[in-house]
Amino acid sequence: MVLLLAACQSDPALRSQRIGPGHYQLSVDRCHAIDREQLEHDLRALAGNQCPGGAGPLEAVEAFPSRQGSLLGECLRRGALRAEVRCR
Repeated sequence: MVLLLAACQSDPALRSQRIGPGHYQLSVDRCHAIDREQLEHDLRALAGNQCPGGAGPLEAVEAFPSRQGSLLGECLRRGALRAEVRCR
C-alpha cells in the first residue's frame, strides 16, 4: 500500500527533451488530471523552466496514453499531453 501511495506522490511526471537549439518536446503525465487545461498549464510551466528568456506558444499539442499505474484504481482520472515549444 505504501508503494502505491508513493507512486501517486510523484504526480505529475514532467519530461522535456531538446530537439534543436531552443526547441523542446515536453510531456506531462498525471495520475489525477482534472482536465486538459490543467495538463496544458503543467506544459506551460515546464516550458517556462526550459526557456528562462521566455517560451513561445505550445505547438503540436497532442494527447497520448498515460503511463500512470492503476493497480487498485488509484489513477481513475489519469491523462497525458505532449507538445513542442520554441524559446524566444
